[in-house]
Amino acid sequence: MPLVDILSADRFSTYLLWAVNDIPLAERLYSYNVELSADFYSSLHMLEIALRNKCDEALTNAHGANWLDDAAVLTEAYQQKCVADARAMLQREGKAATHGQMIAELNFGFWSSLFGSSSNHLWGQILRPVFNTQGLKRKVIAQKLRDLRRLRNRIAHYEPILAQPIDQLHADVLALTSWMSVDAAAWITTHSAIAYPATPIIVTDAASGNSIFDVALIGHLPV
Repeated sequence: MPLVDILSADRFSTYLLWAVNDIPLAERLYSYNVELSADFYSSLHMLEIALRNKCDEALTNAHGANWLDDAAVLTEAYQQKCVADARAMLQREGKAATHGQMIAELNFGFWSSLFGSSSNHLWGQILRPVFNTQGLKRKVIAQKLRDLRRLRNRIAHYEPILAQPIDQLHADVLALTSWMSVDAAAWITTHSAIAYPATPIIVTDAASGNSIFDVALIGHLPV
């Protein structure tokens, strides 16, 4: 059975567009997209764990162990809903919803929201020291986390990521993680690398007739 019949025409259409309707080439692009998504998984995993643990440590030191239920800390309705949903999920699973379990259950969107403009009151003396680098602004952290959250969501839903600025996103993962922990960043460097295919993927540009190799292709495809 052809791969397109398994994936569905809609899901495969993006790869066919990129491959100029060359089905075998589209299948190679699909397979590489899966490999690239897997490469990103471990680095995003380490970033998220470092972020949630460092933020929890800072907020616990500043506001106590009950900061998750403090409306002066979490002022956004979204944040409060995340906490309520996480607690309800744990309780449905028969768990005690301890502080540690809650920290692990809260999603990347919640942790990213701590750096949004509505949480500016948490920056300054509390969350700014989480990142060990000079001259850093909250909005820089917020933007990088938004971009990486979108990437994470695309990977989680098995969507194409080849059109994304892969090199920049990988650099952002490393930068954010290294600002929190050089050891965590070293783990990423050891266990996660953005690798290009051993055999180049060649696509012929429909307009010019020129061949585009995989390295030039990534990050420059139509979204």
